[in-house]
Amino acid sequence: MSPERIKTVRKHMIISSILLLIMGIAFIVWPEKSAVLMARLVSILIIAVGVFELVLFIIGKRKGVVDVPAIITGTILTGLGIFLLIRSEAVLELFNIIFGIVILVIGIDHILQAVFIIRHVRTLWWISLIVGVAALGLGALIIVNPFSAVRTGMVLMGITMVLEALGGIWNLPALRPRPEMRDVTPHEGDN
Repeated sequence: MSPERIKTVRKHMIISSILLLIMGIAFIVWPEKSAVLMARLVSILIIAVGVFELVLFIIGKRKGVVDVPAIITGTILTGLGIFLLIRSEAVLELFNIIFGIVILVIGIDHILQAVFIIRHVRTLWWISLIVGVAALGLGALIIVNPFSAVRTGMVLMGITMVLEALGGIWNLPALRPRPEMRDVTPHEGDN
């Protein structure tokens, strides 16, 4: 790799590491606000796709082509994006309640497995019972406090981003041109 290319890669690593570090710290310090911000950004993206579909419909209509799926998709996506943008917190809460219910069902399933194992196999039944009780507790916690799941997820994501940023910064010294690459100009007398 040429020294110029190495310098470019180093600059990109520094910038991406700093951005990851800032985002990771923000996710750790303000997990709920970060989740709502991400939900809003996704909402804006959905609105943009919906508007794009509507623009395609208008362009197609001017050319004499009536693209019914484009108008339907564009209208639905634009409406959904606007709803998600206005009600970001409610959407996150609803998603987490559904997630909590799924975890509760998994917990109940594991407890029923433990009962089955006690009746028929009689060994290692306690593993399913522990997993089932833990899942019931987690599911109940998520349903009672839906933002706890968002908070935990955002904090874990933030920690991962901070570790990735620190790893990138740690690897920066390894990205230096080798001594034999620094002098790439031909010497007099070389053919």
